[in-house]
Amino acid sequence: MPTGTGNPGDMPDRTENTGPRTEPPEVVANAIDDVSDKAKEVVDRASESLKQTSASAAMQVQQAQKAMVERANEVKARAASQLFQAAETLRSEVRTGQGQPVQQAEALAANLEQLGRYLEAHSFDQIESDVRHTIQRNPWQSVGIAVAVGWILSRIFGPRRR
Repeated sequence: MPTGTGNPGDMPDRTENTGPRTEPPEVVANAIDDVSDKAKEVVDRASESLKQTSASAAMQVQQAQKAMVERANEVKARAASQLFQAAETLRSEVRTGQGQPVQQAEALAANLEQLGRYLEAHSFDQIESDVRHTIQRNPWQSVGIAVAVGWILSRIFGPRRR
């Protein structure tokens, strides 16, 4: 029986492997396939989630566009109605000393009604086309009008000076 004196013949022969553990190539290939499959699943789930989010966002944008168009049409209809009311008010309130309608007020009322009918009868696309055509026919007049409107708006909304 061995006595453990440190002599090579006294101890059983044990070989210790302190280097990296090597797996058979088949096990490594299976592990790589498993990791690859899991990565594909994650990518597929992320892709599907992105598609759903994109579809949801597109639907929300369409709903918002529809709501904006409806709101714009409501505002246009209200503007037309107010133009008709302004024309009626002009006709009923602006009179000469003898109770006769003032010719300029009547002409302005007719123009207001014409503008109200135009708003009722035309879509925003038609209005835009008409405005573009008018600007192209009369560019300097359009610039003058834009300057005048800008000046008026600056007086209304500009800083108050004391």
